[in-house]
Amino acid sequence: MKNILSLDTSGEYCSISIVTPEQHFSFHQHRPREHANILLSEINALIQESSLNMSDLDAIVYGRGPGSFTGIRIAAGVAQGLAMALNCPIIPISTLHSLAYSAFKAGHRDCWVALDARMSEIYFAPYSVDNSNTPNPLKDEAVIPPSLLKEAAPENVTFIGNGWTAGYEMSSALSAQVADQTIHILVPNALDSAELAMKLYQQDPSVALSPELALPTYLRDNVTWDNKPKVGS
Repeated sequence: MKNILSLDTSGEYCSISIVTPEQHFSFHQHRPREHANILLSEINALIQESSLNMSDLDAIVYGRGPGSFTGIRIAAGVAQGLAMALNCPIIPISTLHSLAYSAFKAGHRDCWVALDARMSEIYFAPYSVDNSNTPNPLKDEAVIPPSLLKEAAPENVTFIGNGWTAGYEMSSALSAQVADQTIHILVPNALDSAELAMKLYQQDPSVALSPELALPTYLRDNVTWDNKPKVGS
């Protein structure tokens, strides 16, 4: 795979990157609630900047979640539509895995990644970098109250993500550990997702899927439940 388009709209940043063998072109801006309005136009702008044609793309990477339910649906839908039109594969990338890769690029090899999932829960997974310099999950990603993480993290672990600063109840051991560390608040970056996707593809080409398999990953089964007070309540 030579030319890759990567998308992530799982949070408040609209992140897009086109990666070629020689260079990359990126759009990465804090644009909450604007993803649906700007995503296609910014993709077209990057295509023009890169001097590629859409038909030159070999794969489309997208942030599959977890994250904003609307945001990950937008990325999955756009990735699927473009991949079907171009007859190219898609590579879904976990938001948490992408953040672990961003942390690795910043020099952190072992990390616990947590994003605020609301409702006093976090999206969580631990990662460790292997001999191929790729972070791999040590456990399946999950949506859980941080209070259920009863054991403290190993001493060499770095805490990544806004889930650790959301103010939810934690076990005493973990709470003390988090308080003593610098929490690295990273946001998903499409360029890092593209680089991670290429590493994973080199290890296992089966990560490239048919476009119809471009699905969002919510983790939480009840995706419509909302415990925020209604307007006027």
